[in-house]
Amino acid sequence: MWWMLACTVGPAGLGEPFALQGEGVVAVVTPVSGCGDSDVRVGLWGDGYGTQGEVAADVVPDDDGSTWLHFSVHTGLGEAIAALRIEGEAGLLPLGTRPGEHGVALRRVAIDRDALERASAENEVQLRALVNQWRNGAFLIQEDGAVVGELRFRGDMAPMVSLFDAWWLTPRPVEAAVSTQGAEILLAFDVEPSLHGEGGLLRVNVPLAKVVAPIGDVPVSEERRFSLVPGMLAEGQFEALSAAASQAADEMEVVALEFNARQMAALAKQADGSCSSWADMAPDWGVMFAGYTVQISREHARCVVGVEATRPQHGRRYRGEVRPLNAP
Repeated sequence: MWWMLACTVGPAGLGEPFALQGEGVVAVVTPVSGCGDSDVRVGLWGDGYGTQGEVAADVVPDDDGSTWLHFSVHTGLGEAIAALRIEGEAGLLPLGTRPGEHGVALRRVAIDRDALERASAENEVQLRALVNQWRNGAFLIQEDGAVVGELRFRGDMAPMVSLFDAWWLTPRPVEAAVSTQGAEILLAFDVEPSLHGEGGLLRVNVPLAKVVAPIGDVPVSEERRFSLVPGMLAEGQFEALSAAASQAADEMEVVALEFNARQMAALAKQADGSCSSWADMAPDWGVMFAGYTVQISREHARCVVGVEATRPQHGRRYRGEVRPLNAP
């Protein structure tokens, strides 16, 4: 009697070997089929991360019909586990922890072995340089090409964070508490302004060398985003940049605060000539005067808004009285 022996044809949905390409990354997925165990190998090379050749991947089918591949990659800080989602002709490489953040969209392309070998070789050279950079641990934080901070990793010691621009300031380099989420390092530290004792938080994405000052667990467009660049401040540069940041913050504070105070002073005027109290105005205006003590008083035929910073700090130093424009 003859028995028909069925050999495996590779993991469902992957079929023949194929390549993927996206912004700054190329990959090749090779299903291995035969009469033994099925296997999938992945080679993936991007800016700041990559596999060492083609490596074995764990295959995880999703209920939505897509397939996830989990495999080892290397970064400037060592080995990590990456995930690659395959669905039809498209792929997705999520490099962030928060939903929808730092994801690289990929598309299937023809396999070009020469191009893949070049990408692998270039990635190997890049990773050696990145390992040295992270071992050195000195980085500048940049926003739109301008240096707004410095970050120094110090091995087993707490990292040091320095920040200086119109929006925030560490009066000196401060230690940061460290935690990790996936490929990201979270740094929590003291910073000004702090209205209710809250501190600063930075999410450092190691593979992408990108930094976010998060507002919450879900990314929003209002969050500030930075680049991490190898380097350190020159002697005396922190003091100079901090002084410039303080001046910029003071100027911005005066413009914004006096504009809002003038508007509120005009609205505080009642038909009988009296002025609304701050308690009456606070529900609508409180968020604009967070960190200040506010008092509204009557002066002749107009209302005057007195404002004083509750605790003088970066971006909260104003003290004075504001009167409406063109008031009698």
